Amino acid sequence: MRTHAIKRHSLLMLATVAALAASAASAQVPGKVQSKHDAVEKADVAAQDARQARDSASSAQAAATAAAQTRQQGAISERGAIAAQATAQQAQRAAEDARQASQQAKRASEDARSAQAAATAGSNPTGAAIEARAALSEARTANAVAADAGSVARAAAAATAEANQLPDRVIAPPSDGRSVDFAALDANGDGVISREESRAHGALSANFLAVDVDADGRISANEIAAWRR
Repeated sequence: MRTHAIKRHSLLMLATVAALAASAASAQVPGKVQSKHDAVEKADVAAQDARQARDSASSAQAAATAAAQTRQQGAISERGAIAAQATAQQAQRAAEDARQASQQAKRASEDARSAQAAATAGSNPTGAAIEARAALSEARTANAVAADAGSVARAAAAATAEANQLPDRVIAPPSDGRSVDFAALDANGDGVISREESRAHGALSANFLAVDVDADGRISANEIAAWRR
């Protein structure tokens, strides 16, 4: 009797282990399916980011080309010519940054597609999904860089057109217009006033290129002081 009881107990233990193993196996199936789905989703989004980065690069290059053509038209003053050359070069550098970022986004998208294929056909879809997620992160970063470079290129192209009309002499505003609260205008606290920040001060915005003596697209406290003298 005791022998039969031991056998029954052993059989029950084996049955329990088998049930747990089956349960674990069934639990892994949704995990694999979900990993494959995630890999496909991440690859699709990465491809979209790559397309957006490519569009930003095209826009940046168009702006750089326009800036170069504007500069070639000639400025009304030597000072304006110097400023136009600087802004046109800035547009070209931004276009190159956008192009490189677009290429990086494209490579990341291709990596995400490879990870998607591995997740669909391979034995380790979870690992492939992680790779797809990393590739997506890289594509998004590159897309953001390309978009920012595109904005810089377009702003530089617009500044080139303004520079062509820059006179040799600074056009001084009314005396009260030279009162500048530098700290208040420097909204992001980076120690300079950008073109966008200058728009809060009408006279400074109107004379931005003239006050920006070194034509770097930013106005320093020293340039403000020189303008106010």
